[in-house]
Amino acid sequence: MINKKENLFDLTLLVPFMIITGISLIFIYSSSNVIANADFGNPFFFLQRQIIALSISMVACSIFLFIPISFYKENGLILLALSSILLGLVLIPGFGQEVNGARRWLAIGPINIQPSEIIKIFLPLYLCSYCLRRKDQLETSVKGFIKPIVVTTLIALLLFLEPDYGNTAILFSIAICILFIGGAKISQLAILTIIFFIFLSVAIYFNPERLDRVLSFANPWDDMTGSDYQLINALIASVQGGISGLGIGESTQKYFFLPEAHTDFIFSIYLEETGAIGFLILFSCYLVILWRLFKLAENAKNQNYFFNSLIITSFALLFFVQTSLNIFVNLGVIPTKGLTLPFISYGRSSVIMNFIALAITLRASWEFRNKIK
Repeated sequence: MINKKENLFDLTLLVPFMIITGISLIFIYSSSNVIANADFGNPFFFLQRQIIALSISMVACSIFLFIPISFYKENGLILLALSSILLGLVLIPGFGQEVNGARRWLAIGPINIQPSEIIKIFLPLYLCSYCLRRKDQLETSVKGFIKPIVVTTLIALLLFLEPDYGNTAILFSIAICILFIGGAKISQLAILTIIFFIFLSVAIYFNPERLDRVLSFANPWDDMTGSDYQLINALIASVQGGISGLGIGESTQKYFFLPEAHTDFIFSIYLEETGAIGFLILFSCYLVILWRLFKLAENAKNQNYFFNSLIITSFALLFFVQTSLNIFVNLGVIPTKGLTLPFISYGRSSVIMNFIALAITLRASWEFRNKIK
């Protein structure tokens, strides 16, 4: 009997992502049309740029869907090295572009790219391949653990110097999880955790603005027109949506009250316009994605596709760690970190790399489901 071939497009995974992408386009326009019209004389300015980025994402996604997973196993270090070079170039005056005190973008002709978004994909891929190739060393010797620690720390240092503390935290968190799943001992992971908290403490203590933001977080109402302004307006937007929201396009906070309404704080605008009902729709999509990703990762591991399982798990971690942090920031649970909401916030580098990561995940899922080595 011939086994039926599994489809490359996992609809259980793709449908919620399609819904989220639709939400993204609606609310990028809704949250940005006022500022876009004021700054550029075109209310569709950010929406048009996002649609172009989404079109590029579809082309990139189509390409990466047909790259065998074995490619990342064999070339993980090369991909990491290339993305690390881009990350280093950002810090060189003349190459990196400084915006709001942070140097995070590279200008390549008319295109601006954000290397931190690239490294968020290729560092986990390298760690996955390392866990496969050096599994015995990772489980039995300190030497096997030192190399990924050094690599992760060096990349975190480059992000730290931009500065980009949010992505530094995300990469450290994901690295710890991948190495733990890959076989590292708890005592070894404690070293990486200590390094992470040292980075975090230094980043906060020696940056007056960051320290002020953390201290003011304890009482967000003591400086309502200063360091607490963004958080207070985000909370106002989140709360006044109520059960059913004010209606799509009816946000009041997007009228120059809430900074970064179409990027870091688009979730607050979403809550303001759709309310608790909108939150339940988005939360349902996230639950389906979470269930499907970890189900796939578990099945891949049970069928001895260890590398595929690690890749699927790393994408799940990347997606949900950043999603959780962004939502927590919008709801005032943690201090602001400058992180976008994956697949929803405006950001061209972000949306392209998110869809590339999704394509790699779909490929990893398809290969193990069809018993392709």
